[in-house]
Amino acid sequence: MRKTILAGALALAGILGTARPAHADCLSESVASCDSDFGGANNYYTIAIRGWCYIIRSGMCAAMD
Repeated sequence: MRKTILAGALALAGILGTARPAHADCLSESVASCDSDFGGANNYYTIAIRGWCYIIRSGMCAAMD
């Protein structure tokens, strides 16, 4: 049973394919927009928010590609 589940999981991963990187232009624009939105102060909270902004917007670049 375990071998069947493992084989099915591997087949599903093969069908879905591998991840592709996003375009550099989109990533550059997302970093610039996060810096302009949350770049006012350099305390711990805005640095953390800016980091999450980078993650979310670069993920949107990869998803919209």
